[in-house]
Amino acid sequence: MQEFDTSRRTALKVLALLGVGATGGAGATVGDDNHDGDDAEDDQHDDGEPDPAELFVAFLEPQDGVESNARGAAAVQARQGALKFAVGVSNLENTMMGHIHENEALGPVAVWLYDFATQAERLEEGQFTGLLDVGTITDEVIAEGRAPDAESETVDDLLGKIDAGDAYVNIHTEAHPGGEIAGQLVPFDPSMMLPPVDGGNVTPPNESKDESDDDY
Repeated sequence: MQEFDTSRRTALKVLALLGVGATGGAGATVGDDNHDGDDAEDDQHDDGEPDPAELFVAFLEPQDGVESNARGAAAVQARQGALKFAVGVSNLENTMMGHIHENEALGPVAVWLYDFATQAERLEEGQFTGLLDVGTITDEVIAEGRAPDAESETVDDLLGKIDAGDAYVNIHTEAHPGGEIAGQLVPFDPSMMLPPVDGGNVTPPNESKDESDDDY
């Protein structure tokens, strides 16, 4: 349950960075305490509430064979011909890079999520908890960062992969260069924010854990 609570807090804050609430509708945009927030200032939508059907999330957990306390969440939303994204992590050590991969967690790189500004590797030394990166994916960004064997050449191509369930977020570290935490991008469902209880049911919203703390 503690691992779920950590992932849920991270997911809620990542959604907030995209101006999306826990129900998939419009929410307040928050600032970036850890990295340059230049890309975040225009994340609030300009033409009505975001369409929940165009919002996708990935809960990032240790990959098979990886022992790690790190967790994370990523959110991607189609908006005005581009893809807005945010990635948050907790207890991740010596992060080197993060991507959206096609078809599987170690498939061809469609786009770099970290370091997004350079579309290249950048070491975040030591243990890190917080917003890893945020930005707007365009056709130009994909052209700069994609692997030659990736099928996605445009935003529409990548959105098609995401829609089909063929896109994965993978965060790579020095200890695990093949990826430490990863997860499939799936359509957002508000029930994802509710903790499971015995019998596979969920805790009603008015009985859920207080989330007033600021930890991811």
